[in-house]
Amino acid sequence: PFAGVLADRFDRRRLMVSADIARAFLIASIPWVHTLWELYLVSSLMEMLGQMWMPSKDATIPNLVERDQLMMANQLSQISTYASFPFAGALVALLVAPAHLLQGVFPALKAHPVILAFFFDAGTFLFSASRVATFPRELMKVKRARAPGARWNPFSDLLEGLRFIRKQPIVRTLVLGAWTAFSGGSAIIALGPIFAGKLVRSSQGATAAWGTLIVAVGLGLVGGMMTAGWLSRRFDREKIFPIGLMVGGISAVGVSLMTSLQAALPVTFFAGFGAGTAWVTTFTLLQEKTEDRLRGRTFATLQTGIQLSLFIGLAGWPLLAGAIGNHTLSTSHYTIDFSGSRIAMASGGIFLFFSGVDAARGIATARGLRKTARKRGLRFRQPALAGGARKGLFISFEGVEGAGKSTQVKLPYDWLTKELGRDVVVTREPGGAPIAERIRHILLDTQNRGMDPKTEALLYAAGRAQHVSDTVRPALERDAVVICDRYIDSSLAYQGLARGLGEDDVLHLNEWATDELLPDLVILLHLEAERGLERLEGDPDRMESEDVSFHRKVGEAYVHLAREYPSRFAVVDASGTKEQVHTQVRAAVLPFLAPDRVET
Repeated sequence: PFAGVLADRFDRRRLMVSADIARAFLIASIPWVHTLWELYLVSSLMEMLGQMWMPSKDATIPNLVERDQLMMANQLSQISTYASFPFAGALVALLVAPAHLLQGVFPALKAHPVILAFFFDAGTFLFSASRVATFPRELMKVKRARAPGARWNPFSDLLEGLRFIRKQPIVRTLVLGAWTAFSGGSAIIALGPIFAGKLVRSSQGATAAWGTLIVAVGLGLVGGMMTAGWLSRRFDREKIFPIGLMVGGISAVGVSLMTSLQAALPVTFFAGFGAGTAWVTTFTLLQEKTEDRLRGRTFATLQTGIQLSLFIGLAGWPLLAGAIGNHTLSTSHYTIDFSGSRIAMASGGIFLFFSGVDAARGIATARGLRKTARKRGLRFRQPALAGGARKGLFISFEGVEGAGKSTQVKLPYDWLTKELGRDVVVTREPGGAPIAERIRHILLDTQNRGMDPKTEALLYAAGRAQHVSDTVRPALERDAVVICDRYIDSSLAYQGLARGLGEDDVLHLNEWATDELLPDLVILLHLEAERGLERLEGDPDRMESEDVSFHRKVGEAYVHLAREYPSRFAVVDASGTKEQVHTQVRAAVLPFLAPDRVET
């Protein structure tokens, strides 16, 4: 887990490059290793460096690709990892074969022809380092709030990451589900060689049969990984993970019941298929649900738990098989094998299946919490107005930086006042009231770049509470139309989703701060983040100066919110002229005005 702490504290690009270079030198040194203990030392160092590299890579992927490309990026990453194993043996053979031609120049190749393979492997790490070094630094540098002069405490960082996993239902379910799945799935790895011998009824053919089963599992893994993206476009991604585990579990039980290699191969393929689908989906969901500054620790915890689960499973399932022993039940026509290896493998499959069932329950619980939050969000409109009457009209404008909100909030004023005779109040957030304006200065001051996301969310909620109390609610009570440049949905998009604090938590905070006041209509000025940033003029404030990947996340978050709350949102294409955009805005607002006051 401490590798994840490093990945969330320091420049991930430097960590990955340093780990690759160090691994290259370690691999190249193996031909000069003479004792088993030296080999253990090199292997341990390689594993430690790998544990530092992997969380950094997994945490960085969401910053390098668009949100809708995450699944594809993880497919490529995982397939390139696991699909390389079948080619590794052939590559070693190609490298060892010409070694005898170079023995005259390098005598060491006569005794150790695999030296070329080690040097080639070292070269691949150096190539990886050279490619990672070209990645944009701003996309791989973790933005963290840190008080001036504060000392770094890695244990506090580690506990913060563990608390995040514990408090986030979806993240907790994914991590625990992966741990238990690897515990159950390890039964196939641990007992496979013995079981393969039973399938071919020959100890001499056991190795070849086991190799064939491994190929079937590998093909299933790759097939599942390749299919995961297609499935995620057609089905709920959060449901694919537990279903993949259950498919893998049922298939593992099926494998344990097979009596021939030919019958076992297709079932083994489906075991790998379910595991591959669940594995890619796990990575994608964790990247979507975890804030960047905590992502390294999340993946490091996932990987560490998986390794411990594998260790326990690889040791435990053979012990169970040995304790059961070999038993058969014979009849006049059949002999049924009740060997310990079959029973233990079936038990592993059952364990894997129920890890999927438990994951499905955990995800259903988390989705239930979100559904409750949505229902509450849809109903909390002005319950505390004087006399309980439904008064006024509350409209907020949302969108990425540069979408044109400041322009569009002013345009309805003339036709609402002159044509419809309405009392109109135009306001903004953060700000809109004297105390809230002072909070606005703190929030947007570029000298406060190190602000913690939770501090940011609390300050926005504090300013909003004052704004509602001083400006919004009094205007609604006198039946005015309130037009606000940003409101609660900005906090949901920026802090809840883009900052990774959690949509539900930020919603509840602002529900309390505003006495459950939401707009009647949210007009989302939809525009690509890059185009919006190009429109900005003058010196950027603290939020505007965030990198483009953050603004992309904000844009994606707004699209998500519009889909989650369709009855509150009107999505307007903000790429046209201000007149074209205003025409769309007017069409969205008119249905919310009293029919007898609307001129057509």
